[in-house]
Amino acid sequence: MNLLIENIRIFTNTPDTEILPAQSLAVENDLIKETGSAVALRAKYAGFEKLDGQGKLLMPGWINPHMHFYGTFARGMALQKAPQGFKEILEQLWWKLDKALDAESVYYSALIPAITAIKSGVTSVVDHHASPNAIDGSLDRIQQALEITGLRGVLCYEVSDRDGLQKAKAGLAENERYLRKTEKEAGLYRGMIGLHAAFTLSDETLAAAADLGKRTKTGFHIHLAEGKEDDARPQYGISATERLQKAGILNRQTIAAHAIHISEADRAILKSTDTMVVHNPQSNMNNAVGRADLFNLLGDGILTGLGTDGMSVSLFGDMRAANLIHKHDLQDSRAGWTEVQKMVLQNNATIYERVGGVRLGKIAPGLTADLILVDYFPPTPLNCENIWGHILFGIADAPVDTTIINGKIVMRDKKILTADEKEAAAKAREFAQRVWDKI
Repeated sequence: MNLLIENIRIFTNTPDTEILPAQSLAVENDLIKETGSAVALRAKYAGFEKLDGQGKLLMPGWINPHMHFYGTFARGMALQKAPQGFKEILEQLWWKLDKALDAESVYYSALIPAITAIKSGVTSVVDHHASPNAIDGSLDRIQQALEITGLRGVLCYEVSDRDGLQKAKAGLAENERYLRKTEKEAGLYRGMIGLHAAFTLSDETLAAAADLGKRTKTGFHIHLAEGKEDDARPQYGISATERLQKAGILNRQTIAAHAIHISEADRAILKSTDTMVVHNPQSNMNNAVGRADLFNLLGDGILTGLGTDGMSVSLFGDMRAANLIHKHDLQDSRAGWTEVQKMVLQNNATIYERVGGVRLGKIAPGLTADLILVDYFPPTPLNCENIWGHILFGIADAPVDTTIINGKIVMRDKKILTADEKEAAAKAREFAQRVWDKI
Protein backbone atom coordinates (compact mmCIF):
# COMPACT_ATOMS: atom_id res chain seq x y z
CA MET A 1 0.00 0.00 0.00
CA ASN A 2 0.98 3.66 -0.39
CA LEU A 3 0.89 5.47 2.93
CA LEU A 4 1.63 8.96 4.20
CA ILE A 5 2.15 9.04 7.97
CA GLU A 6 1.72 12.57 9.31
CA ASN A 7 2.10 14.46 12.59
CA ILE A 8 4.88 12.30 14.04
CA ARG A 9 8.27 12.48 15.70
CA ILE A 10 10.74 10.08 14.07
CA PHE A 11 13.61 8.13 15.57
CA THR A 12 15.51 7.17 12.41
CA ASN A 13 18.17 4.94 14.06
CA THR A 14 20.53 5.97 11.28
CA PRO A 15 24.28 6.46 12.01
CA ASP A 16 23.66 10.02 13.18
CA THR A 17 20.65 8.76 15.22
CA GLU A 18 18.40 11.65 14.39
CA ILE A 19 15.19 12.57 16.21
CA LEU A 20 13.02 14.40 13.68
CA PRO A 21 10.19 16.52 15.16
CA ALA A 22 6.93 17.44 13.39
CA GLN A 23 7.56 15.25 10.36
CA SER A 24 5.74 13.15 7.80
CA LEU A 25 6.93 9.92 6.19
CA ALA A 26 5.94 8.41 2.85
CA VAL A 27 5.78 4.65 2.28
CA GLU A 28 5.38 3.33 -1.25
CA ASN A 29 4.47 -0.35 -1.49
CA ASP A 30 6.94 -2.01 0.90
CA LEU A 31 9.64 0.68 0.95
CA ILE A 32 10.30 3.92 2.80
CA LYS A 33 10.34 6.78 0.28
CA GLU A 34 11.27 9.85 2.28
CA THR A 35 10.68 12.03 5.32
CA GLY A 36 9.82 15.70 5.22
CA SER A 37 7.40 18.43 6.16
CA ALA A 38 3.67 17.80 6.00
CA VAL A 39 3.21 20.50 3.36
CA ALA A 40 5.92 19.19 1.06
CA LEU A 41 4.96 15.53 1.30
CA ARG A 42 1.21 16.14 0.98
CA ALA A 43 1.81 17.90 -2.30
CA LYS A 44 4.18 15.18 -3.55
CA TYR A 45 2.13 12.18 -2.43
CA ALA A 46 -1.40 13.52 -2.75
CA GLY A 47 -2.88 10.12 -3.66
CA PHE A 48 -1.42 8.23 -0.69
CA GLU A 49 -3.60 7.02 2.17
CA LYS A 50 -3.06 9.28 5.17
CA LEU A 51 -2.42 8.13 8.73
CA ASP A 52 -2.48 10.73 11.52
CA GLY A 53 0.29 9.88 13.97
CA GLN A 54 -1.17 12.25 16.61
CA GLY A 55 2.29 13.32 17.74
CA LYS A 56 3.40 9.76 18.55
CA LEU A 57 6.93 8.42 18.07
CA LEU A 58 7.61 6.56 14.82
CA MET A 59 10.56 4.19 14.92
CA PRO A 60 11.82 1.00 13.24
CA GLY A 61 10.18 -2.26 14.33
CA TRP A 62 12.13 -4.45 16.75
CA ILE A 63 13.95 -7.57 15.54
CA ASN A 64 14.19 -10.78 17.60
CA PRO A 65 17.03 -12.98 16.26
CA HIS A 66 16.53 -16.06 18.49
CA MET A 67 13.05 -17.27 19.44
CA HIS A 68 11.19 -20.54 20.07
CA PHE A 69 7.51 -20.08 19.20
CA TYR A 70 6.58 -23.55 20.46
CA GLY A 71 7.64 -22.54 23.97
CA THR A 72 4.23 -20.85 24.21
CA PHE A 73 2.70 -24.13 25.39
CA ALA A 74 5.05 -24.32 28.37
CA ARG A 75 3.35 -21.28 29.89
CA GLY A 76 1.63 -22.31 33.13
CA MET A 77 2.47 -26.01 32.71
CA ALA A 78 3.05 -27.78 36.03
CA LEU A 79 5.83 -30.36 36.32
CA GLN A 80 5.71 -33.25 38.80
CA LYS A 81 9.19 -32.33 40.03
CA ALA A 82 11.13 -29.13 39.58
CA PRO A 83 14.13 -29.89 37.34
CA GLN A 84 17.55 -29.24 38.78
CA GLY A 85 20.23 -28.21 36.35
CA PHE A 86 20.20 -27.50 32.64
CA LYS A 87 20.13 -31.14 31.49
CA GLU A 88 17.07 -31.90 33.63
CA ILE A 89 15.33 -28.79 32.30
CA LEU A 90 15.84 -30.11 28.77
CA GLU A 91 14.80 -33.67 29.60
CA GLN A 92 11.85 -32.96 31.88
CA LEU A 93 10.40 -29.92 30.14
CA TRP A 94 11.48 -29.03 26.64
CA TRP A 95 12.11 -32.50 25.21
CA LYS A 96 8.80 -33.74 26.58
CA LEU A 97 6.95 -30.69 25.30
CA ASP A 98 8.31 -30.84 21.76
CA LYS A 99 7.46 -34.57 21.47
CA ALA A 100 3.84 -33.84 22.37
CA LEU A 101 3.31 -31.30 19.58
CA ASP A 102 1.19 -32.13 16.55
CA ALA A 103 0.48 -30.06 13.44
CA GLU A 104 -2.40 -28.10 14.98
CA SER A 105 -0.54 -27.29 18.18
CA VAL A 106 2.51 -26.19 16.16
CA TYR A 107 0.24 -23.71 14.38
CA TYR A 108 -1.39 -22.26 17.49
CA SER A 109 1.83 -22.17 19.48
CA ALA A 110 3.17 -19.86 16.74
CA LEU A 111 0.00 -17.82 16.20
CA ILE A 112 -0.20 -16.56 19.79
CA PRO A 113 3.37 -15.17 20.02
CA ALA A 114 3.03 -13.76 16.49
CA ILE A 115 0.10 -11.66 17.74
CA THR A 116 2.07 -10.70 20.85
CA ALA A 117 5.06 -9.71 18.72
CA ILE A 118 3.00 -7.28 16.70
CA LYS A 119 1.44 -5.81 19.83
CA SER A 120 4.90 -5.26 21.35
CA GLY A 121 6.38 -3.76 18.19
CA VAL A 122 8.44 -6.78 17.07
CA THR A 123 8.18 -7.00 13.29
CA SER A 124 10.77 -9.71 12.46
CA VAL A 125 11.64 -12.98 14.23
CA VAL A 126 14.25 -15.70 13.66
CA ASP A 127 12.62 -18.85 15.04
CA HIS A 128 14.04 -22.23 16.04
CA HIS A 129 11.43 -25.02 16.03
CA ALA A 130 11.22 -28.63 17.26
CA SER A 131 8.37 -31.16 17.06
CA PRO A 132 9.90 -34.66 16.62
CA ASN A 133 6.51 -36.34 16.12
CA ALA A 134 5.27 -33.70 13.68
CA ILE A 135 8.28 -32.81 11.56
CA ASP A 136 7.01 -32.89 7.98
CA GLY A 137 5.38 -29.59 7.05
CA SER A 138 5.90 -28.09 10.51
CA LEU A 139 7.63 -25.01 9.11
CA ASP A 140 4.70 -24.45 6.75
CA ARG A 141 2.36 -24.48 9.75
CA ILE A 142 4.44 -21.82 11.46
CA GLN A 143 4.54 -19.75 8.29
CA GLN A 144 0.76 -19.98 8.01
CA ALA A 145 0.45 -18.54 11.52
CA LEU A 146 2.81 -15.71 10.65
CA GLU A 147 1.00 -15.02 7.39
CA ILE A 148 -2.28 -14.60 9.27
CA THR A 149 -0.74 -11.85 11.38
CA GLY A 150 1.70 -10.41 8.83
CA LEU A 151 4.79 -11.03 10.99
CA ARG A 152 8.09 -11.42 9.11
CA GLY A 153 10.21 -14.49 9.89
CA VAL A 154 13.19 -16.75 9.24
CA LEU A 155 12.32 -20.34 10.16
CA CYS A 156 14.18 -23.59 10.68
CA TYR A 157 13.64 -27.05 12.13
CA GLU A 158 15.87 -28.11 15.04
CA VAL A 159 17.72 -31.27 13.97
CA SER A 160 18.91 -33.59 16.73
CA ASP A 161 19.92 -37.23 17.17
CA ARG A 162 18.24 -37.48 20.56
CA ASP A 163 15.21 -39.17 18.95
CA GLY A 164 17.18 -41.37 16.58
CA LEU A 165 18.85 -41.10 13.20
CA GLN A 166 15.61 -41.30 11.21
CA LYS A 167 14.17 -38.27 13.00
CA ALA A 168 17.43 -36.43 12.39
CA LYS A 169 17.20 -37.21 8.67
CA ALA A 170 13.56 -36.12 8.62
CA GLY A 171 14.54 -32.83 10.26
CA LEU A 172 17.19 -32.17 7.64
CA ALA A 173 14.68 -32.98 4.91
CA GLU A 174 12.16 -30.52 6.40
CA ASN A 175 14.80 -27.79 6.44
CA GLU A 176 15.74 -28.48 2.82
CA ARG A 177 12.12 -28.62 1.65
CA TYR A 178 11.33 -25.31 3.33
CA LEU A 179 14.50 -23.66 2.04
CA ARG A 180 13.64 -24.65 -1.54
CA LYS A 181 10.08 -23.46 -1.10
CA THR A 182 10.94 -20.02 0.30
CA GLU A 183 13.62 -19.48 -2.36
CA LYS A 184 10.88 -19.73 -4.97
CA GLU A 185 8.37 -17.58 -3.08
CA ALA A 186 10.79 -14.70 -2.30
CA GLY A 187 8.38 -13.21 0.24
CA LEU A 188 8.46 -12.33 3.93
CA TYR A 189 9.79 -15.76 4.90
CA ARG A 190 13.18 -17.39 4.60
CA GLY A 191 14.72 -20.61 5.83
CA MET A 192 17.86 -21.66 7.67
CA ILE A 193 19.13 -25.07 8.78
CA GLY A 194 18.26 -25.67 12.41
CA LEU A 195 20.47 -27.75 14.69
CA HIS A 196 19.94 -28.30 18.40
CA ALA A 197 23.44 -28.33 19.91
CA ALA A 198 26.68 -30.20 19.32
CA PHE A 199 26.16 -32.56 22.27
CA THR A 200 22.95 -34.00 20.72
CA LEU A 201 24.37 -34.31 17.20
CA SER A 202 26.38 -37.24 15.83
CA ASP A 203 29.27 -36.82 13.42
CA GLU A 204 27.08 -38.38 10.71
CA THR A 205 24.30 -35.84 11.21
CA LEU A 206 26.69 -32.91 11.39
CA ALA A 207 28.30 -34.04 8.12
CA ALA A 208 24.88 -34.34 6.46
CA ALA A 209 23.90 -30.88 7.74
CA ALA A 210 27.15 -29.36 6.48
CA ASP A 211 26.54 -30.93 3.07
CA LEU A 212 23.03 -29.45 3.01
CA GLY A 213 24.46 -26.06 3.91
CA LYS A 214 26.92 -26.22 1.02
CA ARG A 215 24.27 -27.34 -1.46
CA THR A 216 21.82 -24.62 -0.45
CA LYS A 217 24.43 -21.96 0.43
CA THR A 218 22.64 -21.51 3.74
CA GLY A 219 23.74 -20.93 7.32
CA PHE A 220 22.77 -22.73 10.51
CA HIS A 221 20.84 -21.78 13.64
CA ILE A 222 22.27 -23.69 16.61
CA HIS A 223 22.67 -23.47 20.38
CA LEU A 224 26.32 -23.20 21.39
CA ALA A 225 27.68 -23.84 24.90
CA GLU A 226 24.45 -22.76 26.57
CA GLY A 227 25.14 -25.11 29.46
CA LYS A 228 28.29 -26.86 30.59
CA GLU A 229 26.80 -30.07 29.17
CA ASP A 230 27.52 -28.81 25.65
CA ASP A 231 31.20 -29.74 25.81
CA ALA A 232 32.86 -32.04 23.29
CA ARG A 233 36.09 -32.47 25.26
CA PRO A 234 35.19 -35.68 27.16
CA GLN A 235 34.34 -37.51 23.92
CA TYR A 236 36.36 -35.71 21.24
CA GLY A 237 39.12 -33.89 23.07
CA ILE A 238 38.05 -30.55 21.59
CA SER A 239 35.48 -27.89 22.49
CA ALA A 240 31.99 -27.79 21.01
CA THR A 241 33.03 -24.71 19.04
CA GLU A 242 36.03 -26.53 17.55
CA ARG A 243 33.87 -29.53 16.69
CA LEU A 244 31.34 -27.36 14.86
CA GLN A 245 34.13 -25.60 12.98
CA LYS A 246 35.67 -28.91 11.90
CA ALA A 247 32.26 -30.09 10.73
CA GLY A 248 31.78 -27.00 8.56
CA ILE A 249 28.85 -25.53 10.53
CA LEU A 250 30.28 -22.12 11.44
CA ASN A 251 30.13 -19.33 8.85
CA ARG A 252 28.91 -15.76 8.39
CA GLN A 253 25.31 -16.92 7.93
CA THR A 254 25.28 -19.07 11.08
CA ILE A 255 23.67 -17.97 14.35
CA ALA A 256 25.20 -19.47 17.50
CA ALA A 257 22.77 -18.77 20.33
CA HIS A 258 24.10 -18.23 23.86
CA ALA A 259 27.88 -18.92 23.56
CA ILE A 260 28.29 -18.81 27.33
CA HIS A 261 30.84 -21.53 28.14
CA ILE A 262 33.42 -20.68 25.51
CA SER A 263 37.13 -19.91 25.74
CA GLU A 264 39.32 -17.27 24.17
CA ALA A 265 40.29 -19.85 21.52
CA ASP A 266 36.59 -20.48 20.82
CA ARG A 267 36.00 -16.77 20.37
CA ALA A 268 38.88 -16.70 17.89
CA ILE A 269 37.10 -19.43 15.91
CA LEU A 270 33.82 -17.51 15.93
CA LYS A 271 35.66 -14.41 14.76
CA SER A 272 37.61 -16.19 12.02
CA THR A 273 34.44 -17.83 10.65
CA ASP A 274 32.41 -14.58 11.06
CA THR A 275 29.77 -16.56 12.97
CA MET A 276 27.01 -14.54 14.65
CA VAL A 277 26.13 -14.86 18.35
CA VAL A 278 22.79 -14.07 20.03
CA HIS A 279 22.68 -13.31 23.76
CA ASN A 280 19.51 -14.35 25.69
CA PRO A 281 19.91 -13.08 29.26
CA GLN A 282 16.45 -13.81 30.72
CA SER A 283 16.57 -17.43 29.59
CA ASN A 284 20.13 -17.81 30.84
CA MET A 285 19.16 -16.51 34.27
CA ASN A 286 16.03 -18.67 34.34
CA ASN A 287 18.07 -21.81 33.54
CA ALA A 288 20.91 -20.70 35.84
CA VAL A 289 23.52 -21.46 33.16
CA GLY A 290 25.61 -18.30 33.43
CA ARG A 291 25.98 -15.30 31.13
CA ALA A 292 27.75 -14.66 27.87
CA ASP A 293 30.85 -12.48 27.94
CA LEU A 294 29.49 -9.69 25.78
CA PHE A 295 32.52 -7.50 26.27
CA ASN A 296 35.02 -9.93 24.81
CA LEU A 297 32.58 -11.11 22.12
CA LEU A 298 32.01 -7.56 20.90
CA GLY A 299 35.61 -6.57 21.58
CA ASP A 300 36.82 -9.40 19.36
CA GLY A 301 34.60 -8.12 16.56
CA ILE A 302 32.01 -10.92 16.72
CA LEU A 303 28.58 -9.81 15.49
CA THR A 304 26.48 -10.23 18.64
CA GLY A 305 22.76 -9.53 18.96
CA LEU A 306 20.03 -9.82 21.58
CA GLY A 307 17.23 -12.41 21.49
CA THR A 308 14.74 -13.98 23.89
CA ASP A 309 15.08 -17.79 23.49
CA GLY A 310 11.31 -18.16 23.82
CA MET A 311 10.99 -16.53 27.26
CA SER A 312 8.91 -13.89 25.48
CA VAL A 313 8.71 -12.69 21.92
CA SER A 314 9.02 -9.06 23.08
CA LEU A 315 12.57 -7.77 23.38
CA PHE A 316 11.94 -5.33 26.22
CA GLY A 317 12.51 -7.78 29.07
CA ASP A 318 15.80 -8.96 27.62
CA MET A 319 16.93 -5.42 26.89
CA ARG A 320 16.60 -4.60 30.57
CA ALA A 321 17.97 -7.95 31.72
CA ALA A 322 21.04 -7.52 29.51
CA ASN A 323 21.51 -4.04 30.89
CA LEU A 324 21.38 -5.35 34.48
CA ILE A 325 22.92 -8.83 34.62
CA HIS A 326 26.40 -7.73 33.62
CA LYS A 327 26.35 -4.79 36.02
CA HIS A 328 25.25 -7.12 38.80
CA ASP A 329 27.71 -9.93 38.11
CA LEU A 330 30.68 -7.65 37.55
CA GLN A 331 29.65 -5.21 40.29
CA ASP A 332 30.27 -2.43 37.81
CA SER A 333 27.47 0.06 37.23
CA ARG A 334 29.07 1.12 33.94
CA ALA A 335 28.96 -2.34 32.34
CA GLY A 336 26.78 -3.11 29.35
CA TRP A 337 25.20 0.23 28.55
CA THR A 338 26.77 0.95 25.16
CA GLU A 339 27.22 -2.75 24.37
CA VAL A 340 23.55 -3.66 24.72
CA GLN A 341 22.51 -0.53 22.85
CA LYS A 342 24.71 -1.55 19.91
CA MET A 343 23.37 -5.12 19.96
CA VAL A 344 19.73 -4.02 19.87
CA LEU A 345 19.84 -0.95 17.64
CA GLN A 346 22.51 -2.05 15.16
CA ASN A 347 23.50 -5.69 15.33
CA ASN A 348 20.05 -7.29 15.34
CA ALA A 349 19.30 -5.64 12.00
CA THR A 350 22.64 -6.77 10.55
CA ILE A 351 21.97 -10.33 11.72
CA TYR A 352 18.54 -10.29 10.08
CA GLU A 353 19.93 -8.88 6.86
CA ARG A 354 22.41 -11.77 6.67
CA VAL A 355 19.85 -14.51 7.27
CA GLY A 356 16.70 -12.86 5.94
CA GLY A 357 18.11 -10.94 3.00
CA VAL A 358 16.27 -7.70 3.78
CA ARG A 359 17.48 -4.34 5.12
CA LEU A 360 15.61 -3.35 8.25
CA GLY A 361 16.05 -1.47 11.49
CA LYS A 362 16.45 2.09 10.16
CA ILE A 363 14.20 4.75 8.74
CA ALA A 364 15.85 5.85 5.52
CA PRO A 365 14.83 5.98 1.85
CA GLY A 366 14.95 2.61 0.12
CA LEU A 367 14.78 0.48 3.27
CA THR A 368 11.93 -1.89 3.97
CA ALA A 369 8.99 -0.28 5.77
CA ASP A 370 8.80 -2.22 9.05
CA LEU A 371 7.68 0.55 11.40
CA ILE A 372 5.93 1.10 14.72
CA LEU A 373 4.07 4.08 16.19
CA VAL A 374 4.51 4.26 19.96
CA ASP A 375 2.40 6.18 22.48
CA TYR A 376 5.46 7.83 23.92
CA PHE A 377 5.33 11.47 24.93
CA PRO A 378 8.64 12.00 26.76
CA PRO A 379 8.55 13.82 30.10
CA THR A 380 12.17 14.90 29.60
CA PRO A 381 14.11 16.08 26.52
CA LEU A 382 14.52 13.37 23.87
CA ASN A 383 17.51 13.58 21.58
CA CYS A 384 20.08 11.45 19.79
CA GLU A 385 22.39 11.39 22.82
CA ASN A 386 19.85 10.01 25.30
CA ILE A 387 17.58 7.83 23.13
CA TRP A 388 18.80 4.58 24.71
CA GLY A 389 17.82 5.76 28.18
CA HIS A 390 14.37 6.65 26.85
CA ILE A 391 14.05 3.22 25.23
CA LEU A 392 15.00 1.27 28.37
CA PHE A 393 13.07 3.32 30.90
CA GLY A 394 10.20 4.84 28.92
CA ILE A 395 9.53 3.46 25.46
CA ALA A 396 9.73 -0.11 26.82
CA ASP A 397 6.67 0.67 28.95
CA ALA A 398 4.77 2.66 26.33
CA PRO A 399 1.97 1.00 24.33
CA VAL A 400 2.55 0.34 20.66
CA ASP A 401 -0.33 1.97 18.78
CA THR A 402 0.38 0.94 15.17
CA THR A 403 2.56 -1.74 13.60
CA ILE A 404 3.48 -1.69 9.92
CA ILE A 405 5.26 -4.67 8.31
CA ASN A 406 6.46 -4.65 4.72
CA GLY A 407 4.46 -1.45 4.17
CA LYS A 408 1.20 -2.99 5.39
CA ILE A 409 -0.65 -1.88 8.52
CA VAL A 410 -1.18 -5.01 10.64
CA MET A 411 -2.18 -3.25 13.88
CA ARG A 412 -3.90 0.10 14.18
CA ASP A 413 -5.18 1.90 17.29
CA LYS A 414 -3.83 -1.09 19.27
CA LYS A 415 -6.16 -3.46 17.43
CA ILE A 416 -4.77 -6.40 15.47
CA LEU A 417 -6.29 -6.12 12.00
CA THR A 418 -5.29 -9.54 10.71
CA ALA A 419 -6.37 -12.02 13.42
CA ASP A 420 -8.99 -12.49 16.14
CA GLU A 421 -6.87 -12.57 19.29
CA LYS A 422 -9.57 -13.92 21.63
CA GLU A 423 -10.56 -16.68 19.23
CA ALA A 424 -6.93 -17.64 18.66
CA ALA A 425 -6.29 -17.83 22.41
CA ALA A 426 -9.40 -19.98 22.96
CA LYS A 427 -8.29 -22.46 20.30
CA ALA A 428 -4.74 -22.44 21.63
CA ARG A 429 -6.01 -23.41 25.10
CA GLU A 430 -7.70 -26.48 23.61
CA PHE A 431 -4.53 -27.67 21.93
CA ALA A 432 -2.36 -26.75 24.90
CA GLN A 433 -4.47 -29.00 27.10
CA ARG A 434 -4.11 -31.80 24.58
CA VAL A 435 -0.34 -31.34 24.63
CA TRP A 436 -0.27 -31.28 28.42
CA ASP A 437 -2.37 -34.45 28.60
CA LYS A 438 0.16 -36.23 26.40
CA ILE A 439 3.00 -35.15 28.66
